[in-house]
Amino acid sequence: VSTQSTGGNEFSYHMLIASNFILNKAAAAKFSICPWSTTSTNNARHSDRIREIRVPDVDTSSIPASVRYGMCAGDFTEVYGRVEGKYDVVAACFFLDTAHNVVEYLEMIYRMLRPGGHLVSLGPLLYHYAGIPNELSIEIPWEDLMTVVRKIGFEVEEEQDVPGVPYINNSSSMLDVSYQCKLLVAKKS
Repeated sequence: VSTQSTGGNEFSYHMLIASNFILNKAAAAKFSICPWSTTSTNNARHSDRIREIRVPDVDTSSIPASVRYGMCAGDFTEVYGRVEGKYDVVAACFFLDTAHNVVEYLEMIYRMLRPGGHLVSLGPLLYHYAGIPNELSIEIPWEDLMTVVRKIGFEVEEEQDVPGVPYINNSSSMLDVSYQCKLLVAKKS
């Protein structure tokens, strides 16, 4: 009998409250919300503002009991700083650029992985702390980040551009917010 285990990590109280509600309290498509009702710009039609969406879009109660899932609250470096060789995969979706020090994140992820484990990352390099006074922020371009990935000991299995990745997107809006992301699949040697 194999068990699957998945964990998430979040620092923001707002995100933690929302994810707790969706993961533990709500069945799929139980609620209708109008997330763009206060948006008065970039609407082609009046109906675009009051367009409903159903949340959550996945019924978490249908996940088999054999699958363990947990959400860990806190700063990634504090929560996982001492973890070594525990995970087969670390999925980092719109995550690496949330670091004060992206090199530290990559070194930690390498330590967290079992030999042969993989880092799968998709996202931009927005660098959340860039330009904030009194906040450390190491901001390196993708080509240098890939040099760091290899020097840490990862074997790059896949690296590609993923253009036009939507972010907090209203598909009916006249404004399209998207990122030109990078996908990285790297294996711990």
